[in-house]
Amino acid sequence: MQQDRIFDGLAQRFQRSIYDDPRGAIRLAILQDDLQPFVVNTRPLKILDAGGGLGQMAIWLAQQGHQVVLAEPSAEMLQRAATAIAAAGLQDAIHLLQASVQELAAQDCESFDLITFHAVLEWLAEPRAVLAQLLSCLKPEGWLSLMFFNHHSTVMRRLIAGDLDTVRRGEIASDGKRGLAPISPLKPDEVLSWLAPLGLELDTWSGVRCFYDYMYRDVRKAAKLEEVLPLERQYSQQEPWRSLARYQHMLCRKLTNDGV
Repeated sequence: MQQDRIFDGLAQRFQRSIYDDPRGAIRLAILQDDLQPFVVNTRPLKILDAGGGLGQMAIWLAQQGHQVVLAEPSAEMLQRAATAIAAAGLQDAIHLLQASVQELAAQDCESFDLITFHAVLEWLAEPRAVLAQLLSCLKPEGWLSLMFFNHHSTVMRRLIAGDLDTVRRGEIASDGKRGLAPISPLKPDEVLSWLAPLGLELDTWSGVRCFYDYMYRDVRKAAKLEEVLPLERQYSQQEPWRSLARYQHMLCRKLTNDGV
């Protein structure tokens, strides 16, 4: 039986592969662009960063004047986040909690104005069920920032690399036993179909890294972030580029019981 993937033992590799790299800078920039109208120069919000990893998003949100709970099941990731938070002087604004989404929901967790759930769905054995559990922690009319790994992007990269047999067999997901390949890459249309039944209304939808990951390796190494990022921003909400992006970001509002 497939199990959720937790990053104990892989935190250093995760940081090197994701955040000590232009890929991480692009990812954070697009997320922050989408979230800026809701978190910059607004009233203080109560925010849950679920599966918050190394704390980059929690730190940025706290710097905007908000109170953040960073919940992360990996003790190793949480320790690295604590070090980064202390270096930023934000210990009073960010509360660290070692917990999975399932554990948060089981605790009758506090209602939050905003939940960020970034790059977690694809590591879950039952992503839709866990997302439904997480929403119990979100206030009516609160906001969910949901980013997930795109199935279409993996297929495209396999095709470009000439790995045609893997695509023919449909073996796109990882077995979760090696490296940082997701166990549950998701199709954008699939996740979009979940929103209304879960009581969510889509506000903003962006692709994260629409072309950077497809650049030839030597070209990508030579590319300058200051030249790549404006074009990533330009294409992030344009089709077909958006639906082929490495990650999909959907910012949604939770409706009240009467559908308003």
